[in-house]
Amino acid sequence: MAESEQTQVIQPKKKMGFGKKLIIILAVIVAFLGVCSLMIVHQNNQLEKKFYQVKSNKVVDNIRIVALADLHLKGFGKDNEKLVAEVKNLSPDIVAIVGDMNLESQPDNYSSVISLCKQLNEIAPVYYCLGNHEIDAMLFKNSNIYKDIKAEGIKIFNNETETVNIGGTAIDIIGLTQNPTEFDEYGKDFFEKAMSADDNFKLLLTHYPEYFLGKLNDYDIDLAITGHAHGGQVRLPFIGGLYAADQGLFPKLCDGYHEDGNSKFIVSRGLGKSGIVPRINNKPEIVIADISWY
Repeated sequence: MAESEQTQVIQPKKKMGFGKKLIIILAVIVAFLGVCSLMIVHQNNQLEKKFYQVKSNKVVDNIRIVALADLHLKGFGKDNEKLVAEVKNLSPDIVAIVGDMNLESQPDNYSSVISLCKQLNEIAPVYYCLGNHEIDAMLFKNSNIYKDIKAEGIKIFNNETETVNIGGTAIDIIGLTQNPTEFDEYGKDFFEKAMSADDNFKLLLTHYPEYFLGKLNDYDIDLAITGHAHGGQVRLPFIGGLYAADQGLFPKLCDGYHEDGNSKFIVSRGLGKSGIVPRINNKPEIVIADISWY
């Protein structure tokens, strides 16, 4: 070997230790979860408007109903100014609220609900049907939410009905608050009397879409608006809602427009949440039902 030639010694690369690998993996996971959390928070503060066209030969002119459900004390801007502005821009003839605007776990914390109702009532008459959170707070925790909202001049229903005239069309608004499991004992007589009173357009406000899993399908309900299912809380691409109270996994009735038997009904995905599971891929929803004769 020539003197000028040198032998090159290649040192083996040091392998990264398990501890460092674990730290990097955890850092990536934390960063990913952080980004996902920010996306979920952002999405859950965006209001999505969902429009439905409902035809009926019982109406004289077009009628617009804006419906809200399941706020659960969530706020959209200071004093819900964003939500109020969205409703105002929609120019409703009436605003329908189908329950659970409060939280049963905070039975005395509903001043924001009253404030929202008062603001909405300046835009259009508000008709508010109680949900299970209002009812449970009233029955088990002595909440005055029904009395206090009614004292503000809001039409609030606990198995009650009212006939209104909108543009020459008479509408019977029926507020059915009974849980479907208690319907036969506590709600059926009231409901059937309200349904048979006349031939007016029948608008049913009830919190529970489960009524249309067998209880009310055969009644001639011109339109019902419900909530409660939160859109399935977590919505999977190409599948839909994952879970809803009283329906379980992959609920059949957690959003959208449905016709079943002689009934037409809309299930709102709602605005907020209750419990620890966040809304995922499930923007808060404002329902707009446009009723026309053609």
